[in-house]
Order: sequence, then structure tokens, then C-alpha cells
Amino acid sequence: MTSDPVIADLLALEADASLLEEEALGERVEALEQLAFIYQVFQARGKAAQAYGARAAALRARLEAVNARYFGRVRHWMRQDQVFGEPVRALLGRYSRYGQPDDSALHMDYEPADALVDGVLELDAFAGSPSVEHPDIVHLEDTPVRVLLDLVDHVPLEQGDCFCDLGAGLGRAAIVVHWLTGAPACGIEIQPDYHAFSRRLAASFGLDQVTFVLADAREADLSAGTVFYLFTPFKGRILRAVLDRLRARAQQGPITVCTYGAVSLIVAQEPWLQAVAGGKPHEFALEIWRSA
Repeated sequence: MTSDPVIADLLALEADASLLEEEALGERVEALEQLAFIYQVFQARGKAAQAYGARAAALRARLEAVNARYFGRVRHWMRQDQVFGEPVRALLGRYSRYGQPDDSALHMDYEPADALVDGVLELDAFAGSPSVEHPDIVHLEDTPVRVLLDLVDHVPLEQGDCFCDLGAGLGRAAIVVHWLTGAPACGIEIQPDYHAFSRRLAASFGLDQVTFVLADAREADLSAGTVFYLFTPFKGRILRAVLDRLRARAQQGPITVCTYGAVSLIVAQEPWLQAVAGGKPHEFALEIWRSA
């Protein structure tokens, strides 16, 4: 028995055999976060805690190896069975608090569902970098999975629709929405390295209804899109130009615009869009708008 709480936490994690069960992803993600803190503490203590630091690092490697096996199994299932709809929803819902009775409507936290998607898609294999520079282009960030669960719950997507992610990054949102709904999806991305990665990713899963286009959203063909998504991919003059393009697209037929992040506060000022939920928009909530 030790009186040192950090050592006690490490010993408890080492003794928890349930963390080695592949489907215990939620518990393992939490344990890995705790281990990162524990390791930092031991590093700060210097040589006196070196042995404990090594044990923390070794446990972290074991848990990450279990994650890799689990992600590989899910990846194989997705590729071999071409799974869509409810089975995907059930899997992601298992590792997200979205929709729970005590859950907040705001989408702020990184969840095990995000770790699962990142691992299955092997996003850590991306080795490129942005090459198109512009002060209005926002750095790459991934949409939380819970936002996409919220989106497919409140925006019916069918085969006749097309989900269009403006500023698609590595393709994560378009692929996950397609997996959840089976509806066609496309991504518009200006960065060549991001675009190349997303195309290879979709091809590796045999997703022939998910396409990625290398283009400036101000100039891209938006005619096929019926549901457009923006996670604050750009701001300022670029955003203004894209919103004008979307307004023109809405004159050809009704569209839905979904936003997450600071972009929602700008979109709220567009007179041609009507908020589905009403009320004041929040940058950490999914906002849904329909063309008037």
C-alpha cells in the first residue's frame, strides 16, 4: 500500500484487466489520458521516479496496442461488409454521450467515438501539410462525431440527397455521414494534400458514393448538393463569397445548411436562411438552417 496518490493510480490501472478487453474503448481512452498525466508527473520528479515512469510508458504502449487491434477489427468489418446505417450508429453511439438524458446540447468534448473514427480511418497516417495560404482559411480541425450524430438525427438524408462538406479536410465528416445514412456525400477541399488523402481513404473502403473535389469553394460546382456543412473552414471574404454561392444555389431548389463553430454566428445573419430550431446560435452547438 502506498500513500503516494499518483503511484496508487498507476498501480490501479496496471491491475485493471478490463482495460485489455478490446471493446472497453471508453475506459481505455480515459485511462490513456490519466496515464499521460501520470507519466508527466514522474518525468518531473526526475531519476527518483524513473522506474515508475517506465511502467507508465509500458502500460500506455499495451493499451495503445489493444486500441490498434480493435480499430483494425472494426476497419476490416467496415471494408468487408460495407456496413451502413444502424450498425454504424449503434457502434458510434456506444462510445458517445450524445443523446443521453444528462447530456448537454453543446458539443465540446473529445469522446471515445472520436478516437474510434480516427483509428479506423488511420488519420494519424496523414503526413502532408497545407500549401495554400490565405488569411481567411482556417486551420484543419475535425468535426466531433457527436455533431455528426446530431446532424443525421435532425436532417433526413436519403439517396436523392447529397451531403456536401465545404472545407472537407481529410474527409472524415463526409465519410462518417455516408456511413451513417448511406446517402451520397462529397467534400470540397482547396488543400492538395488533404484532398489526395481523403480520396485514397474513400477508395480504400470502397466508398464509390463518396467523392472529393480539389477546388476553391468559391468556384466549385455546388449544383449536386442538397445539404451543405461548414465547420468554420474559412472566414471573412471567402466565407462571404461562399454564402453568396449558396444563396444562388438555393434559387435553383431548397437546400439545408448545417454549421458548427464560429461560422454559425455569421450564418445567423443571412436573411435567406431560416433557423430550424430558432433561438440564439451557439458556436459549440450544431445549427441547422433551411433556405427561405
